Amino acid sequence: MSDIERTDLNRLRDIIRSAQQEGQQYPVDPKARISVGSEGEIYTGPAPTGQPLSKVQHGTFAARVRGREVEDLRWAAQHMPRNTRFIDHRDARGWCYTFRSQMGRSYTMFVYFDGISYQVKLVEPRLEGMVGVHTGHLFANGKLCLSQAGGSGQPTLEEAYSKSVLWATGMDVVLAGHPFPFSVNNEFEYGL
Repeated sequence: MSDIERTDLNRLRDIIRSAQQEGQQYPVDPKARISVGSEGEIYTGPAPTGQPLSKVQHGTFAARVRGREVEDLRWAAQHMPRNTRFIDHRDARGWCYTFRSQMGRSYTMFVYFDGISYQVKLVEPRLEGMVGVHTGHLFANGKLCLSQAGGSGQPTLEEAYSKSVLWATGMDVVLAGHPFPFSVNNEFEYGL
């Protein structure tokens, strides 16, 4: 093993901690950078050339997730239905809640953070396969399509929850035999 392949763990720790203290996720100084090779090699400082390298984000591990979860727990307790409960299971980690739509139908949803955005799954009533993705903005796996971009989620718990409530009212309209009302490609007057 050559010297360039050996990683000084103390130097690695110092580079990461220094970047975190300075708030630099991607340090400008080449001596303060870490990169990873295609076979898992870790390089500190200037990396070798002529091979594929990936830059390492130097920010704190999981700090945003924990901070986000604490804020979300607080927000959910104040803004979501009283029956909302936080599920912390190895297969599922998020909020389960039930509410009545504007037309009186009961909906149970599960909202979770997938690492990029907040996704919502319909738990009850079971409607997957009854309406198409474009007709009801519901994927075959029960996940709601809440946006056009990036995996169909929302950037915050608040936006995912509020959009799921709006979606339920739109689904009530679809179940009554009309097009989904909250989509620009389904415009017409509703006499409901």
